[in-house]
Amino acid sequence: MLRCNELYEYGAYFEYGTPLAFAAVSPFARERAESCERGTFGCVTHTVDDEACRSFSIRNEECAEQLESVEWWLTRSPVVPLKVSVELTDDKNSQNTVTLLEGFSVRLERQGVQFVFCVTLNGIHTLEPFGTLLSQAEEVILRRCSDLTSLQGLDGLRYLKRVKCYDCGMKDVSAINSLALLKGVTFSSCGGLTSLDALRELQYLKSVDVWSCPVATLDALRTCPSLESVTCDSCSSLTSLDGLQGLHHLKSVTVWDCPVSSLDALRTCPSLERVVSCSSHATSLRPLEGLKCLKEVEVNGDNVGDIDVLHTCTALETLRISGAVDWTSLERLLPRLRRLTIDRCDITNLDALHTCEALEELRVYSCWNLTSLDDFKGLPSLKDIGISNCPITSIHSVNTCVSLRRVDVSSCRLLRSLDGLGGLLNLEEVYANGSGITDVSAIAQCPALRYVEVWDCSQLQSVDVLLKRGDVKVHYD
Repeated sequence: MLRCNELYEYGAYFEYGTPLAFAAVSPFARERAESCERGTFGCVTHTVDDEACRSFSIRNEECAEQLESVEWWLTRSPVVPLKVSVELTDDKNSQNTVTLLEGFSVRLERQGVQFVFCVTLNGIHTLEPFGTLLSQAEEVILRRCSDLTSLQGLDGLRYLKRVKCYDCGMKDVSAINSLALLKGVTFSSCGGLTSLDALRELQYLKSVDVWSCPVATLDALRTCPSLESVTCDSCSSLTSLDGLQGLHHLKSVTVWDCPVSSLDALRTCPSLERVVSCSSHATSLRPLEGLKCLKEVEVNGDNVGDIDVLHTCTALETLRISGAVDWTSLERLLPRLRRLTIDRCDITNLDALHTCEALEELRVYSCWNLTSLDDFKGLPSLKDIGISNCPITSIHSVNTCVSLRRVDVSSCRLLRSLDGLGGLLNLEEVYANGSGITDVSAIAQCPALRYVEVWDCSQLQSVDVLLKRGDVKVHYD
């Protein structure tokens, strides 16, 4: 008998699919076989929260008709919980498929198989014909259901944890309030949805995503004590985040292209780890001051202010700032910062970054006052640097960053030379598209170099020195 470690090694040879003779050897072999990309009989095993879970997809009636031929495999001992993904369209074939699935679910129950459905319904007019499937559904996705005006039919479903509605016509989503186990909701392009009151006091709700809906307030969410993530994108009527005040488990907030004028509500959310904001209004980061769990901040606007308060966010690792026209100095950035992106800001140099010893990735875009990197000191952990569309004339100081693997100086028209990259032992990729460089000889001796882009470099005379190496892929005019 083959041991588990031997089965695992044999299974590694089969990346996409495993022979049935191998998969049927033992429960471990079955799990290994179903972990391949194609699984076995369309059944794939995943690990979720350290527990094995099997998934099986049905997209049309033809697939449903084949269920009986694979049931023996799905019910084979030991039984593992099964998720059956079903996608249906409101056409004449749907009811035949529903009937087949109803019989399938009865047989699974008789065999003692724990199962749930993940149901996707496209272009339906009513939920009524799908009631039996929905009663066993863990997830329901509705797409392009323009005639569906309410979610009546989801009332009280005991297994339902996630509801997603895309481009649907519903105005009434009150049925959601009866879903005791609901963990996540998504509403996208639902033009009649003006209120989230149906989410009020849902005790297990963790995630709310609202895209392109005329929702005007988030007040209902303050009654959802388990809420961890909120995304509002292109909600033209949403002007305030006050509904998020005091949510102690809230970890992630994204507000993109909404007329929200202030982040003040977030100062009362002590568990926040991620904040993403894009607004045409002036945006102050003062409300984020002192948030000790904050790891990632991305702010895009016409005038981003009070960036200096972020030095009090001691866990901050990722910072992306775009449109901070008054931000001229990088002083007081945190030593734990690992990723920094600066776009359309008035900074004049990068000298202060020497204090960011953990920095691994630096991106600087369209900063018109950044003309020199002369005093930029080597960062020991920096692996990726991009200075694009900036009026720099030299990158000599970059050669002090000995861990660099990727350099991008695209669209730096005043840059004439890549001399600062010479001798970087770990450098693998260089992008200098649209720059003013005249030659590439400086990087020809970088032993790890494998990829170079230098198209649209009108003053570049030749790339022969790279082509002669034979191990570097070069894209040029």
